[in-house]
Amino acid sequence: MRKPLLVATLLLLSACSEPRKEPKLGEAIPNLLVPPNAEVISREGGEEAIKIRFRSSQPPEQVADYYRNVLSKEPWRLVSDTRDQDGGVALYAEQDGPPLWVTIRKADGAEGTFVDLAGAKTKSR
Repeated sequence: MRKPLLVATLLLLSACSEPRKEPKLGEAIPNLLVPPNAEVISREGGEEAIKIRFRSSQPPEQVADYYRNVLSKEPWRLVSDTRDQDGGVALYAEQDGPPLWVTIRKADGAEGTFVDLAGAKTKSR
């Protein structure tokens, strides 16, 4: 009898709790640069940042070249371009506004590429 009561209590508490506040997409990632041939897989965030995961049908190096090209032009400034030991690519770009973090890696066990775009609200001056 205790287990159903506990489950009901937890469900009630979760339904009554305040929803987690996320910044508006335009506050954290005002220029959403969707990878070529991609679909949204997930979205998560906190009060100050958002991360969106895409899956692209393009190979990782082609997706990385796309982002290097786009983030090397105004309004962006490509600040960092690194490769990890597993072949994943991490890019960091700045603009007059929120910066952008891009992580590109081969999709596990399948063709295609996972792309994570992360942005954070900038502090008001």
